[in-house]
This record gives sequence, C-alpha cells and structure tokens, in this order.
Amino acid sequence: MVATPAQASTHIPMRPTAFAVLAALSDAPRPGIEILDHVNTTLPGQRLLGPGTLYRLMRELRHAGLIVRTTPPDKRDVTDERQAYHELTRLGRSVLVAESRRLRRTLALVKG
Repeated sequence: MVATPAQASTHIPMRPTAFAVLAALSDAPRPGIEILDHVNTTLPGQRLLGPGTLYRLMRELRHAGLIVRTTPPDKRDVTDERQAYHELTRLGRSVLVAESRRLRRTLALVKG
C-alpha cells in the first residue's frame, strides 16, 4: 500500500530532530546507536540528540507508523534497544519527501 500525500501531510511540519532521524534512515536500516552518530556528526557543531531523546523519539516515530524495527543484516536476535535496527515505512519515506519539499520552499523565500 502506498502512502498518500494526505497521510503524509498529517505529520508536517516536523520537529528538526524527527526529520533528522528519518533522514538518517533514508539510505539504509540502522541501529539506534548509528542513527545517533549519523545525526550528531552530520551537523558539525550541533548535538541534536542524546540517547534518551533519541529512543523516546524513535518510540514516537514507531507509534506514528513512520519507522519500524527490522531484522539486522546478520539476522541475529537483538535484545538491546541500542542495537535494534529500524527502517522507514512507506509512510515515513513519504513524510520525509514531503517535509524536504516544504523546507526547500521555505528556503526559496530567503534566497529571493
């Protein structure tokens, strides 16, 4: 089932931290610790997320249907939340695209 623009629009605008987590998952599933590192190293000089904030946010994103837990590449059982892999759902990817477009339109106002 494909997510519709109307479904995606209910999640727009996004908090910067939620957008950063979805963006971190845009190219491949990752465990929480890699998401944390990706977000905090992508934006030099800014530390957007700490571990507690990340895992609370990931629970919210799972509950909203934007991300899901997935099997690690090596197919091992994971009991530690920090090692659990997550990936975008179709809705999550649609929301990421919609929010990216919204941000580009907003930036275009500044560029003139």
